[in-house]
Amino acid sequence: MSALLLAAAILGGTAATYLFDDDAGLPARLAMGAPLGLVAWGLVGYLAGWAFGLSILTVTVSGAVVAIVPLLALHRRGRLAAIAEDARRTSDDAATAMRHPGRATVATAVFFVFTGFLVFQLLERAMFEAPDGGGVFTGVDHNLGDLPFHLGIATSFLYGHNFPPEHPELAGTRLTYPFLVDLVLAMLMAAGASVRRAILLENVVLGWALAGLLYRFALRVTRDGLAAILAPLLVLASGGLGFTRLVRDVDPDAGGLLALLAHPTHDYTILAQGPLRWGNLVITMLIPQRSMMLGIPMFLIVATLWWTAVTDEDRTRARRRLLASGVITGLMPLAHAHAFTVALAVGFALALLFPDARGWLRGLAVAAVLAAPQVLLLATGSSMQSGRFVGWQVGWDRGEQNVIAFWWGNLGFFIPALIAALVWRGRHPVVPRTVARFYAPFAACFIVPNLLRLSPWIWDNIKFMVWWHLASAVLVALLLARLWRSGPGARVAAAALFVLLTLSGALDLWRAGANKIVLPIVPPEGTLFADDVRAATPPRAIVLHAPTYNSEVYLTGRRTLIGYLGHMWSQGLDAGTREQDLRTIYTGGPAARAVLDRDGVDFIVVGPLETAMEDFDPAALEGLPLVAERGPYRLYRAR
Repeated sequence: MSALLLAAAILGGTAATYLFDDDAGLPARLAMGAPLGLVAWGLVGYLAGWAFGLSILTVTVSGAVVAIVPLLALHRRGRLAAIAEDARRTSDDAATAMRHPGRATVATAVFFVFTGFLVFQLLERAMFEAPDGGGVFTGVDHNLGDLPFHLGIATSFLYGHNFPPEHPELAGTRLTYPFLVDLVLAMLMAAGASVRRAILLENVVLGWALAGLLYRFALRVTRDGLAAILAPLLVLASGGLGFTRLVRDVDPDAGGLLALLAHPTHDYTILAQGPLRWGNLVITMLIPQRSMMLGIPMFLIVATLWWTAVTDEDRTRARRRLLASGVITGLMPLAHAHAFTVALAVGFALALLFPDARGWLRGLAVAAVLAAPQVLLLATGSSMQSGRFVGWQVGWDRGEQNVIAFWWGNLGFFIPALIAALVWRGRHPVVPRTVARFYAPFAACFIVPNLLRLSPWIWDNIKFMVWWHLASAVLVALLLARLWRSGPGARVAAAALFVLLTLSGALDLWRAGANKIVLPIVPPEGTLFADDVRAATPPRAIVLHAPTYNSEVYLTGRRTLIGYLGHMWSQGLDAGTREQDLRTIYTGGPAARAVLDRDGVDFIVVGPLETAMEDFDPAALEGLPLVAERGPYRLYRAR
């Protein structure tokens, strides 16, 4: 049932593309339809879940609404037959290409087969279970703390009726994190999918869509098939010069280079203590920061609409595309707040750079109107400390390194190649003037985060710089395509440059995708205890547990007095005295009873994570009723 509802949402999103895009093929419409359909399903499901709770009935009705409304709109316009015609044309084109395949057709087919396999192999490692079932494991280092956080959001919707959403790790305060991707996860689970199956379904669909939309954006901007293939590969295998560390990592006595490649011991695009901080997009952002899986595809749809609008001589069609870009931008805040912020800023800058394209003001106004209720929902009742978000910090996360040396190590030849693409003039410049003008606002997405700290954790500035990297990869791909066509010597240079640009990222993708990493988050017995907690407590109960990233409570949907302190800090949240309150309770201080009553704690967990806390006193909870017990885990009623 979950797969059917996911397909219905994608069908609705695909049908909606016929309302604003006249010349996209069916594969491109499906790529656009996946993120659009899931965002629409999540928004409708949010309203239905708030009113009636998440159940198979409410998520089914929400899926039906998302699928039927665009089809009815097309029927009223007499365009419903266009879907069938596109399907027929796509089938005929595929049959012709198979009978008479050209080099371009073969290259494009190989690209999509390869990226499809890559996306599945990597995203399948986001979460898995023990071979005999149970437990929560991940195959990506950077997902260790993020996965339980996202599971906490999803289960709070499904089991805790968390509408409007409170933060799963800070009971009573509004969730300011863009939650739509996790709400859709909860909806898939409500439709019968296991948590692993739901994550895999959602991730793979959005991952495939992202690869297709990257290709489409690059193809529209460059009109170069080779550049359109290279640009997504530059993005997905992003990295710098970390591969040079292979030389120092090789141990001849341990099997040499082949043994090291078979079992890499660390990442080659990011290191916890520096000097590498950029990281590969897939393993540091797409998999851990799940909202990126919605944000990047939605942004790419909007950016493609911008480009087609500013280059379209038909002003009526251009205005319709700009209006559609505004509508889609307005749907972004609950999907990905950074994508929304950057889309507004870049859209405004493009309106100044391309004033001949009519309709910018109307599109931006529609975006603001649609976004306003979502922004208010995120902001009302939040404990976020806005003063911790902005400050001067030159050179991003470079530490004590020289700025130039830092970026040379983290991005390698990428920036020199980008500069070369922009300055290469002559009869046929690599980057035409219109493309360079369109690119200009994206350059600000790199410059500003290198001057200002825009998040409590400086590394999070990358959430603004990633949009610069997406646009820049298109220009670097143009340079590689030009070199490839410039003779044998230049072709060798193009191949060598491509390898240098992607080798570090490829090493990290190999490490994650080849099942080299197995990291336990919650043991199998812990997931069974989570079921016990859910059975023994009411949906809105507040549960006290150790302030760690991997508590079993995050699988229950129950509210937490205070969770992982790293999340509190990085999200700029004010936890007040809760950390001290937690320690007072677990150490059995004289004020423990008063603290329990004041904070409204209903239940207390004692398990391996709690007993490992400093100053934990087993006698602190004597006299409290025991309501559930499994192995080393116990659940007490606090009041």
